[in-house]
Amino acid sequence: MKITSGEFKYRNIEVPKGIRPTTEKVREAVFSMIRDWLPEACVCDLFAGSGAMGLEAISRGAAKCWFSESSRQNFRVLLGNIENCRAGDRSVVLNSDFRSAISRITDRLDIVIMDPPYDQTDYYDEAFALLQERELLDEGSIVVAEHLYDNPLSQTYGNLTRIKEKKYGSIGVDVYIFEQSY
Repeated sequence: MKITSGEFKYRNIEVPKGIRPTTEKVREAVFSMIRDWLPEACVCDLFAGSGAMGLEAISRGAAKCWFSESSRQNFRVLLGNIENCRAGDRSVVLNSDFRSAISRITDRLDIVIMDPPYDQTDYYDEAFALLQERELLDEGSIVVAEHLYDNPLSQTYGNLTRIKEKKYGSIGVDVYIFEQSY
């Protein structure tokens, strides 16, 4: 697998055994949808796996990415991919589950990318809630959630409202925007 565009274009990304990476086609589509949010963004790749999504964000102009991966095996591959792209100076890498990672993030996030294991549908509700409870999102921040299209996500999660919904084969990609309620 390779980074599709930007500074790291054509760099190889190792994919850990047993995970389902986001395909290049879906990555291209996602980054086309969110390109206006990318310049100098602070990003979080919450269920990082190989780190392809976060590295793609940095490659396309994000200033920083928080990567969270709970599996030690996947974490080692993730570290290798970050090193291969020479993105260590723009990366914070946490070997923890998403709950612990969210509690340790110290930046306001412009973009959150969520691609949990598809059988863990309860992770979406919990992650959306924790991001808002910890006040990690600013007005206009977005969350990109990849899921099985047959397991649709809600239109809203607290102050997050879906603004885009796309289908790529069996994969659904929803984009949510954070709007403060006053």
